[in-house]
Amino acid sequence: MSDEYILVTGGAGYIGSHTVIELINHGYKVVIADNLSNSSYDAVARIEFIVKQHVPFYKVDIRNEKELNQVFSNHKISGVIHFAALKAVGESTKIPLEYYDNNVSGTIALLNVCKSNNVKTIVFSSSATVYGDVTRFGDNSMIPIPEHCPMDPTNPYGRTKFVIESILKDIYDSDELWKVAILRYFNPIGAHPSGLLGEDPLGIPNNLLPYLAQVAIGRREKLSIFGNDYNSHDGTPIRDYIHVVDLAKGHIAALAYLKNLQSKGLYREWNLGTGKGSTVFDVYHAFCRAVGKELPYEVVARRAGDVLDLTAKPDRANKELNWKAELTVDDACKDLWKWTTENPYGFHIDNYSWENFDGYNNRLHSFVNGPLKVNLANHGALIQKVLLDGVNMVKAYDNAADFKDKSNPFFGTTVGRFANRVAKGQFELNGKKYQLTQNEGNNNLHAGFNGFDKQDFLGPVVKHKDGKFLVDFLIVDKDGNDGFPGEVEAIVHYTIDESSVGIEYECRLLSGEATIVNMTNHSYFDVSDSANIDGTEVKLVTDQMMEVDAELIPTGKFVANEYVTDPIVLDEKKPFDNCFIVDDDNCGIDTRARPLKKVFEATHPKTNNKFTVETTEPAFQFYTGDGVNTKGFAKRCGFCVEPSRFIDAINHEKWANQVILKKGEVYGSKIKYGFTKK
Repeated sequence: MSDEYILVTGGAGYIGSHTVIELINHGYKVVIADNLSNSSYDAVARIEFIVKQHVPFYKVDIRNEKELNQVFSNHKISGVIHFAALKAVGESTKIPLEYYDNNVSGTIALLNVCKSNNVKTIVFSSSATVYGDVTRFGDNSMIPIPEHCPMDPTNPYGRTKFVIESILKDIYDSDELWKVAILRYFNPIGAHPSGLLGEDPLGIPNNLLPYLAQVAIGRREKLSIFGNDYNSHDGTPIRDYIHVVDLAKGHIAALAYLKNLQSKGLYREWNLGTGKGSTVFDVYHAFCRAVGKELPYEVVARRAGDVLDLTAKPDRANKELNWKAELTVDDACKDLWKWTTENPYGFHIDNYSWENFDGYNNRLHSFVNGPLKVNLANHGALIQKVLLDGVNMVKAYDNAADFKDKSNPFFGTTVGRFANRVAKGQFELNGKKYQLTQNEGNNNLHAGFNGFDKQDFLGPVVKHKDGKFLVDFLIVDKDGNDGFPGEVEAIVHYTIDESSVGIEYECRLLSGEATIVNMTNHSYFDVSDSANIDGTEVKLVTDQMMEVDAELIPTGKFVANEYVTDPIVLDEKKPFDNCFIVDDDNCGIDTRARPLKKVFEATHPKTNNKFTVETTEPAFQFYTGDGVNTKGFAKRCGFCVEPSRFIDAINHEKWANQVILKKGEVYGSKIKYGFTKK
């Protein structure tokens, strides 16, 4: 299984995204193909954030056989779970040709590519709509609905599913080496318990719970309940609601069943449902419990075509697939409410956009908040641009490839897992000696040759709350990378408001007993609106600096800072690459509980721009960029202010606890960069 991938078509969609997570949780490698016509790449970014690994993604319309075949060429595909389809019943009655073209023609193209690549295992996401109105039998003999119920779909969407099932059956009949699982399910509800993934309907939701969720957050006035005169315990219709996570697990169970057939083929249908119906009012009351209040509703006339009871008979799946729905309607409502409150407009966030910067693993994310526009990239979770009223206050490349050039002086990037210098690249931890890569003479600088600045972070998870953008990037740094012990998970939390960019760092050990961590940001700032920072007036709010040797390694002593609060006028005769002490007490491994302290201010007499730095960290490095010599930028193009722990802290007994991260502990720090007018 290790070299083989499962292709999930429509893997950025509601059910597809949850299924990708469950596949990875069960040890599968996954490739996603989705044209994003009714989904968002943000779902893929969040999948990666949840599973803590990159997932190959292709923006491909499955009707394009040439592009789809390239996916099969790039990855060893062993099976397909097929979700990609248009899926709105009402819409299908208005644009039936588009539904047949997308759903049926798309499946034919997919199967052609599967056949040409000798991939004959497919799990098809069908629908209970293929059964049609089972009350047509009159005697309730088909309620709950078994798989042998005759099919008679009543709308174009359902008929496309019926046609696709027929095609798959005909393919199996022509070649019994095909392994085909048909999954017919009923009413998927809920969201991922993390609150990061859920249903993101465009326009007015067609389904009960997404509509009710919009009522709860004030986007809709009230819920319309279509009829309360049915023969049920409360007069409303009965449906089989299944938690989307249970549904996703059903697809994994079907895939495993097909895999276990070895060389034998199969065509088989399974219903995925709870087998226990809930009325509209049952679901309404469950959601009200999750929200904590009664929500407005109105009973209106029945809808044409609605019937009393549509529930599944899932016995075949329970027995043969060893699968059973485990989560309740209450679970689904609780998870849906978490998703809704944290993402009130789904993945759509005003004034946020993204574009490919260097493939899908590295995207450029743009945020506009009043006068401030900020660009962040996955590569290094870096700050690529900060515009204040259109004036750029950060120096960095416009071309993604340039960030990977050896001459890049760490433009905008997150530096870690260990920022600044480690003397001779050596340290001792728990009685064991470690040798890091020596990438600056004898020393290790900013974690070596493959630090965070060289890697693409996962995500981001983007949210908007209280007028601020909240942007989270995640990376997992492997044990032994550049010589560092332990596997570390690091999260970079950005907060962007109208006048500042806040950064919060958070690290945990995933494996190992201890490691060392020290993170910061390495942006080059400029308030002069020119090519050179000379003439910039700087205030350093500290009276101590670190004494260092010729290699910029600390001697262990502090010396007086002759520039306390008096403005320093920068010029090339007095270059800076100094560590200034904010607080010399024992800060520990997590400084986030400490108040933000203003440590730096920069202005320029020829502009109205003002830049400030606040931090919870005990020190900051101030560097005037005198070593910069790279494409498009020369020395002193910008200055860096890098709040962090003390340089080489691990090799000084009295400072070491600042940077030693032990199992079960959390490393944390905060920085706030302010961008305002004087």
